[in-house]
Amino acid sequence: MLDDKEKLLKKNRLFTIRKNKKALTAYEKAKRFYFAFSVLFSFALVCAFYFTSDFSKIYRITVSGNEYLKSEEIIAQSGLNEDSSFLLMLPWRAEKKIRENHLIDTAKVKRLPGRLVEIEVSEKKIVGYAPENGLNVLILEDGERLGVTRQDMYLIANAPIIQGFDEEELSTLIRWLSRCERKIIKEISEIHNYPKLKYQNVELIMRDGNYVFSSVFGLEILNHYFDMESSFVTPEYHCYYFEDISGNAYTSACPWEEVEEEPKEPAEEIEEE
Repeated sequence: MLDDKEKLLKKNRLFTIRKNKKALTAYEKAKRFYFAFSVLFSFALVCAFYFTSDFSKIYRITVSGNEYLKSEEIIAQSGLNEDSSFLLMLPWRAEKKIRENHLIDTAKVKRLPGRLVEIEVSEKKIVGYAPENGLNVLILEDGERLGVTRQDMYLIANAPIIQGFDEEELSTLIRWLSRCERKIIKEISEIHNYPKLKYQNVELIMRDGNYVFSSVFGLEILNHYFDMESSFVTPEYHCYYFEDISGNAYTSACPWEEVEEEPKEPAEEIEEE
C-alpha cells in the first residue's frame, strides 16, 4: 500500500515538474516574443517619426559641371527634390534619369554629410544651331541634332547660327568646330558659307563685331582668337583671315570694302606738227 502511495506521489511530482517546465518554456517564449515585439514596435515608431520629419529629407541639392542646362532643370530631371528621403534616395537611379537628357554626357550623384546631395555632370559641346523645317535644332559636337522647344530656347543664346552649308559640308564643319574650345564657340554669333573667297570660304561673325574668314580646316586657329586680337597692331581692320596650311592669321580690309580699280584708258597720243 505504501509502495503504491509513493509511486503516486512520485508520479505527481514528475507531472508537476513537467508542467512547470512547460510553463517556464512558454513564459520564456512569450518573454522573447514580447521583447522582440517591443523592439520592433519601438523601431517602427522611430522610423515613422524619422521618415515623416524634416530630418529625413534632403537638405540641399547642388549641381556642378553644367554650362548650358540650368541647375534646376537638371535637378528636375533627376527626380529629386528637397522632399525626397535622403536615406532612401538611390544615386544610380537619379544618374540614369539625368542621362536621359541627350545633352548630358556623364552624371554622378553623391550623398554628402549634412543631408546634402551633389550632382556632377558633364555636357556634350554645342557647336551651333540651324533652322530645319521651320524649327531650330541644336547641333552637338558628335553631330547629333536636338530639337529646341520653347522652354529650351535659352540654349541657343550662346551658340552660333549655321547657314548655307549642304549636309556634307556641314558634317565637315561640325567635325572641325568640335576642336574649338567652348568659350570660343560662345563668342561666335553666326557662321555662313562665303563662296566669294575660294580658300577662306567660311565666314564667322563674332559677337565683338569682328569677322573671321577661314577654311573649315583652319577653324582650330580660333582657339587663339583672344591672343591674336590683342596682338594685332591694326585694330582699324575688323576682318581676320586664317591660313589653314601655315596656321597664320592676319587682318586686312573686309572683302566688301575692297574696291577694284577701274581700268585706266590709254592716254591719247599727241601728234607732233
